[in-house]
Amino acid sequence: MSETGDEFTIDGLAARAGMTVRNVRAHLSRGLLPAGELRGRTAYYTTTHLARLELISGLQRRGFSLAAIGVLINQTSSGGAEEALRLYRGMLAPWEPEKPVEMAAEEFPGWLGVTLPDGALDELRTSGLIEETGHGRLRVMNPGLVMAGAQAVAIGVPAAAVLEVGLSLEDRTRGIAELFVAMFRDHLWNPHVAAGLPRDGGAEVRTAVEALQPVATQALLAAFRSTMQQTMDSFIAELSEDLVPRDRREK
Repeated sequence: MSETGDEFTIDGLAARAGMTVRNVRAHLSRGLLPAGELRGRTAYYTTTHLARLELISGLQRRGFSLAAIGVLINQTSSGGAEEALRLYRGMLAPWEPEKPVEMAAEEFPGWLGVTLPDGALDELRTSGLIEETGHGRLRVMNPGLVMAGAQAVAIGVPAAAVLEVGLSLEDRTRGIAELFVAMFRDHLWNPHVAAGLPRDGGAEVRTAVEALQPVATQALLAAFRSTMQQTMDSFIAELSEDLVPRDRREK
């Protein structure tokens, strides 16, 4: 029987999944992939098997070991890739970074909406925030950050200073992210693991992660507003001192 768009041999399955046949066989032997339908001496696989392989690859890219992937897949009530995939996506989707934007190089200034000074685009390339994809096209890796930085450059802040602040923001927000992840791990995930990863607990974990994003965002914004006000108050106090000649300042 020849392969169709929905049914293929192990060679076709491996090609569609971007894997080697050896890797597919290894997943079969580990029980991560259900066996195909045997017809004569040939096993045939479907898009369900392909979805399972895509799930496995996605989890591996996120740092999951094959043993952990086996637990995640098989702890669901149906043992199906689709249910495990919903749990995986539900846990990660709220925190997925903004997708890169690709465009023709000449479209970039219009997309930004501001005019960058000479050399600013080169600095963006050097920083890795913009990549050249060939044929006169650019890929903006973090659109929100680039857009905000461009606005700062437009009001007169040097591009190098903006890039330095952007790198510092990544370092400092990483520490904040670790605080929230630790809170989730200690008070939500660890109890779920201690309970033996109950099959009916996956949905609760996913819901908790989804609810954590607005909580974290609101808390971070509220804290930033407070500390920004305090910092601005200190700056204004310094500004007040700068406006008064030294010989007229109160002693």
